[in-house]
Amino acid sequence: MRTHRPLALAAVLSLLSACQEPLTAASNDAGSLPPTDTGSASDAQGITSDAAATGDSGDPLADERAPLSYTPEGCMHRVSSLPGTIHNVLGNRTVFGPMPEPRAVHTSWPADPSSTIAFVWQTDSQTRASVVQFGTDPMMLDQTALGSVSTGGLGSTEVTIHEAHVCGLRPDTTYHYRVGGEGHWSAVQRFKTAPAPGRTDYDVNFAVSGDSRDNFTTWRQVQERVVMGTQQPDFQIFTGDAVLLGTLQGAWQQWFTGAAASQAVMPWMMAHGNHDALAINYLMQFAQPQVDAPEQSELYFSFDYGPVHLIFLNDTPLRDDYAGNVAGTQLTWMRADLTRARANRARVPFIVAVHHKPCFGSSRHSSTTDTVFVRTTWAPVFDEFGVDLVLNGHEHDFELSKELDGRGQEVSGRRGTRYIVAAGAGAQLYELQDGTPRSWSAYYESVVNFLRIHATMTRLEVTPYRLDGTIIDRGRVSLTPRPM
Repeated sequence: MRTHRPLALAAVLSLLSACQEPLTAASNDAGSLPPTDTGSASDAQGITSDAAATGDSGDPLADERAPLSYTPEGCMHRVSSLPGTIHNVLGNRTVFGPMPEPRAVHTSWPADPSSTIAFVWQTDSQTRASVVQFGTDPMMLDQTALGSVSTGGLGSTEVTIHEAHVCGLRPDTTYHYRVGGEGHWSAVQRFKTAPAPGRTDYDVNFAVSGDSRDNFTTWRQVQERVVMGTQQPDFQIFTGDAVLLGTLQGAWQQWFTGAAASQAVMPWMMAHGNHDALAINYLMQFAQPQVDAPEQSELYFSFDYGPVHLIFLNDTPLRDDYAGNVAGTQLTWMRADLTRARANRARVPFIVAVHHKPCFGSSRHSSTTDTVFVRTTWAPVFDEFGVDLVLNGHEHDFELSKELDGRGQEVSGRRGTRYIVAAGAGAQLYELQDGTPRSWSAYYESVVNFLRIHATMTRLEVTPYRLDGTIIDRGRVSLTPRPM
């Protein structure tokens, strides 16, 4: 739970580009993995709150509209409820509503990925049991954390979210966990923490996908393909536009069902897309790092994962804040973050940016006002600070750019940035805007796709895949560290 302004429907619609496809019928229940009652746990985590908790003896149905802010035990970061949400309470162990089985269970990183994790899941609005059992042995989940509960959304789009944060984990370690409460547990799932900072033997892998929108069959197939093979990604990045309209919880239910194969085994980090629409349903259902501007928390952030510095940006703020966020507050933060990342290249040699609208694409949106504004505002900054790779969505295709400077001109010798559009995970595919790639394009293909990225201290390799598992050979990239 975080601090954001929920948007009115008119504001939500103003964030969207024209939609070509109707939203398919959406189930109100994403389903759940079979519960298991194996394992035991002892308390290892607590929470320090600025608000009174609804304990086991409290009123589980109290219409608590007051904000909730607390620091999970052992953590340095705070967790805050969203304005406009209700039932903002600290969870307990024993209060269950009519549909308490956890759904859409997933993990993400709210802070340092080598030592923290956030667990997020859904239940009915009356369930207050918010327990996580975890450990390094799937048959002995011997540690426990309690989370918090919040309900938000409009009418039939309402969703109740449980969120629990754990800190002090061991780096480079696989943990197993289940969430819920006694008699109502999720299936046991897993995640892996990042390697400890400062090593010289990093060898990490992650996946990238984006723009699922409303084709949940293709979306599920992409995620099943992501987890195939002997080398599992450590985590996955999503480049935005998960659903056709971010306020529709039924669509989110289908999206989470489609993502279940990969969310059961790895954390996810999300870039906000225009179709996600800054909706409260989007903001509530993912737990990501916060920045100092509360109304923009978790929409832009950064973290180090092994040899890669990842910076996530939001290129679709509220229209009346557009300059303040893209060319103002966010730009100031971005420059400060990239200044630190550039100074730390000896320890973390690669810098990768993630945001939704590509600065350099050849498809439907390459000349639109908002895309051009992002291009002219951010691309020169990427060039100035030596960003190695930028990952985008929005254009429903795969595209690799040439090595570019901040004006979109080709350069060589590791002096420029490579841009990749990875946005074919279900949304209707796009063709070239003018029948031919733009001058900055190295390779374009209108195809369902996802990426695998492998990084060590000496090389960052990007391999794009089609849905059938074949490699897009002309889209492969291999980068060495920039000269110091």
